[in-house]
Amino acid sequence: MKSTWHNPWFSIPFLILYNVGLLINYQVSHGDEILYFNAWRVEPLNSLFRFFTLLGEVWAYGFFALLMLLVGRYRYAILIILVGFFTLPIQYYLKDVLAVDRPLSYFEKLDRMQEVTRVFGVELNSGQTSFPSGHTIGAFALYSVLAMIFAEKRPRFGALFAFLGASVALSRVFLVQHFLPDVLFGALIGLLMGEGVGWLSRAPGFQGIKALDGNLLGIPLPAKRP
Repeated sequence: MKSTWHNPWFSIPFLILYNVGLLINYQVSHGDEILYFNAWRVEPLNSLFRFFTLLGEVWAYGFFALLMLLVGRYRYAILIILVGFFTLPIQYYLKDVLAVDRPLSYFEKLDRMQEVTRVFGVELNSGQTSFPSGHTIGAFALYSVLAMIFAEKRPRFGALFAFLGASVALSRVFLVQHFLPDVLFGALIGLLMGEGVGWLSRAPGFQGIKALDGNLLGIPLPAKRP
């Protein structure tokens, strides 16, 4: 598996979207990105973004890990499980150390929560756990690893994975759970974690375990390129 940066179908969309996010963050005041979406918080967008946010949760890891176990390679399932396992302590540590108010707490302290249109049925998190976005870390960690997995045979899937990661990040702002800096930093951390697991996949010891190249359904797979 090569780095995500070797797959332009993933890296180029990521860089474009990330820099657009940085530009917007530079131009808007803190909290205005939440208020901007007030007029957009209607159906079917509410349901769409509630679905997108699920793509950064544990079940997404389970789905893709199971898919790799059944029709891919055992080693790919292990990599997905590993990156998911490592994201949890890192995100909780960063949230605890940095201690940034969630949008709900931020607007309540300013007595401005009445200005925010909420998405029906979404329970807002409170407290000082906003920075960075755990969903965004998890999403970009997962989808960067998947972009590496598919890079050799299906490189164009990288654009899909970049879109999915960005959709999770945007959903966290849309659902009034995070600010824009939270998801921008979360995307960067997630990508770095995916790259770390990618580095592990290229280690000679891991590469040398041939038993990891099978799958539960016994589907024959083409030999990997050296």
